Amino acid sequence: MFLAKISIDRPVLVTMAILVFVVFGAMAYMEMPLNLMPDVELPYVSIMTVYSGAGPREVETQVTAKLEEAAATVPQLDFIQSYSLENVSIILVAFEQGKDINVGSSEVKDKVDGVLRDLPDGVDRPSVQKFDFSSFPFMDLVLSGDMDSREMYELADGKLKERLSQIEGVAQVSISGGAKREIGVEIPNRVVFQNSISPTMLNQILAAHNMDMPAGTFISGNQQYSVRLKGEFSSVQEIENLDIPTMSGPKKLGSLANVIDGQEKVTQKATYFNVKNQVADNNIVRLSITKSSDGNVVNIAEQVRNELPALQSELPPNTQLNVIRDDSEFTRSTVDDTLNTIWLGILLTGLILLLFLHDLRSTLIVALSMPISIISTFIFLQAAGFTLNMLTLTGFSTAVGILVTNSVVVIENIFRHKEMGNGRKEAAYKGTAEITIAVLASTLTNIVVFLPIASMKSMVGGFLKEFALTVTFATIFSLISSFTITPMLASIIIPDKAKTNKFGLRFDRFFDKFSNLYICFMRFVLHN
Repeated sequence: MFLAKISIDRPVLVTMAILVFVVFGAMAYMEMPLNLMPDVELPYVSIMTVYSGAGPREVETQVTAKLEEAAATVPQLDFIQSYSLENVSIILVAFEQGKDINVGSSEVKDKVDGVLRDLPDGVDRPSVQKFDFSSFPFMDLVLSGDMDSREMYELADGKLKERLSQIEGVAQVSISGGAKREIGVEIPNRVVFQNSISPTMLNQILAAHNMDMPAGTFISGNQQYSVRLKGEFSSVQEIENLDIPTMSGPKKLGSLANVIDGQEKVTQKATYFNVKNQVADNNIVRLSITKSSDGNVVNIAEQVRNELPALQSELPPNTQLNVIRDDSEFTRSTVDDTLNTIWLGILLTGLILLLFLHDLRSTLIVALSMPISIISTFIFLQAAGFTLNMLTLTGFSTAVGILVTNSVVVIENIFRHKEMGNGRKEAAYKGTAEITIAVLASTLTNIVVFLPIASMKSMVGGFLKEFALTVTFATIFSLISSFTITPMLASIIIPDKAKTNKFGLRFDRFFDKFSNLYICFMRFVLHN
């Protein structure tokens, strides 16, 4: 067997190759994102549309039906479900398995854009989103204090949201609670009739004057600059001084209507109940943080917590910013517990091997194959784009028993050839070559069980893919290590003569009695 021969004849070369795998595997482990579950693309896209002031019947006939009809023309569609509620329309579009969800989401968005002009006035632009586990917030912060709800919202939407969004790995910071600023224009009916003012026309005039417009470019020296005409209102006074055409000539808007600097009608409210102090705070703003698809929840949460003291120092007096939910703590503890279980399994496996082999050096040969195989597997996991999550770690836990089996079989056969009078190198080569086919066949039976799971096209297959491939990669590395590391170390460090000790002799005598009892039992079974 050429791998065993190279390993025995050139131990330095093989050792360097092993170190390369171990070093790159350790680097891959440190760079892998840490998540609770794998990033699985679900074949669903949602269309949510807000139609303020409309009842379920109006939402159904004027919004939901039109959007459903447009979405139904998307190819590879499985089914569509819709919910028409007061003020909101929710449509769930499900695709067939195998459909690229990014392509499907883009197709749905194009179809929705095609019917925007058919929707009634006052309907917000439909929001098309694909379902993704990473799209759910993993961390919530609460801003509370002795401030007006509008001021608190502006503080959160301005300073805090901008600072938190700059943290690496943060995809979105959403705000709930507080009150958003709103400029209202109230015009009496009497003024409307006296001046023949159309509310629709007034709305169009305000919209036309409240926008910035590009005005081309100009060149100065070797540099080109973009020109923008600033047209957005910056104060209430500018709105009041806007000229409105009437029957008797242009008039200032302030003389026709009341311009009110107020806030939007509160349709949702955030409340924080402090369990420790048994106090409920209704004047709060909640900031929910969502990570990007390749973000590491643990690293992002740590950066957010490191940023909190600086943010707190910039807040007004009697204002606090606290973390009320952090899913990264559960993710970290779960992953740490699983890793500890894996290393404990490796330790216990080594102790069992020591019990049967009675030699520390022989046990070390087999025990080394497990961590080397596990660490090397991270190279393939990172290349495949996997994250360190419950499924990959469960795959490692499942593979621990498989990892040691090949090396145990090889080292036992090497010992058998050593007891037959062969030298260490000869015993290592013959012992490995003799059972190469058997070990290879045994390993392939494990691989063919798990590998088909990774090719399943269902949603369950998407979840189990990382589990199955982790077991497969680890098993392949265990096979390689049993044909390289095990014979190489056996040719160097196994004892020339079998060492005996009182415990080993007693254990062997007990095991011999058990073997004789088993032989008698089998004879009885075969003859009867």
